[in-house]
Amino acid sequence: MFKELHPSLRNAMYVVLISFTALVAATFYTIRLTYKNFEPVMDKNYYEIGLNYEKAIENQKELLKEGYLIKTNWDNQILLPMGESEISVQLEKNGTQTNSSAKTMTVFLERNATTKNTARYDLKPTPNGFVGKIPLLEKGTWNLRLVADIDGKSFEREGKISIK
Repeated sequence: MFKELHPSLRNAMYVVLISFTALVAATFYTIRLTYKNFEPVMDKNYYEIGLNYEKAIENQKELLKEGYLIKTNWDNQILLPMGESEISVQLEKNGTQTNSSAKTMTVFLERNATTKNTARYDLKPTPNGFVGKIPLLEKGTWNLRLVADIDGKSFEREGKISIK
């Protein structure tokens, strides 16, 4: 192909040709991976959530000012075991348990920067709070989000859990 060129220039041309081919192959491989592992937008209603963002913050501050607090049996555990674990959640107002204020309690387990492993669990109301069984199937650190519906207002608590 480059037989009439000087040997050093011929070698340089082969290096350029191989580099260009490798670059094209890497580009197509990257595109293939992108389509294979595509994840959609985290929340399909992101526009509406953005419009109501200020109202959500105001509701959260108002409920905190009223003395609401969410506590769980996982609060003092450093590491949770893999497998199915029971979570119990209590809603308090000014230090007194008041689960009747909340209509629902939802648990969200999420990983940072991905929706691939996001899971939602609705807890069942009991006289002592809300309970449910949560399958913890993957090791590592997870974002835990507890969301209570109190008189039509969303009250959230976020934290991290570690699974061994």
